[in-house]
Amino acid sequence: MRNAIRLDDKTVVTMDNSGCIGEKELDEVHVSNELTAYYTMRVALLEQWCAGAEPINIFLSNFTGDKAWADYEKGIQAAFDEVGSAMPVINGSTESNFKSLQSGISLMIIGKVLYEISKENLLWFVVGKPLVGQEVINESEHVAKLKEIHNLIQLKIAKKIWPVGSKGILSELERIFPDRKFECSLDLHKSSGPATSVIVGISHDKLEEFKNQLTTVYHSVKIG
Repeated sequence: MRNAIRLDDKTVVTMDNSGCIGEKELDEVHVSNELTAYYTMRVALLEQWCAGAEPINIFLSNFTGDKAWADYEKGIQAAFDEVGSAMPVINGSTESNFKSLQSGISLMIIGKVLYEISKENLLWFVVGKPLVGQEVINESEHVAKLKEIHNLIQLKIAKKIWPVGSKGILSELERIFPDRKFECSLDLHKSSGPATSVIVGISHDKLEEFKNQLTTVYHSVKIG
């Protein structure tokens, strides 16, 4: 697993948050609240898949204000619409006692373990590119697609998926394979923001199926 917490053999908790990203004047990145929620949900959802689980409950903490709640729900729904799965019921709360100057959202997912994961004897790739901030909007065609990643799992092409966060590809690879060396044509140190790139391990006999499932750019990783 990556940052997921397994409460027992069948229950996984993941979460992600976004701060200073949204529609408020003092936000550092100006995008819609809906898009902010979509990318926040994206990270927490990929963390579930990394742990071999699927969501059953969602909890939303909204620090932006009452009016943002509906847009946040739309953004979360958009992630599940992309995957083609039903969205679990959303519970949570809004900070309404004080008005914030910048936007803030936190999402927690409770998931159920449904499939086994492995990292042995696989071919490794990075799907998508590391992007952060405004790059996520300007180069959206290079963002790994949730639907395609989910298809790799459902079709049993991918045996392991691992979202890339702010510390970059190298940091994530070192967590999967301590004390190994890596080669990839991408910048291994650049932040991947809201998991715009995803490390994927596939069976050797599934290479052509892997290629046929993707419309997003992907890069091979050599592990020494």
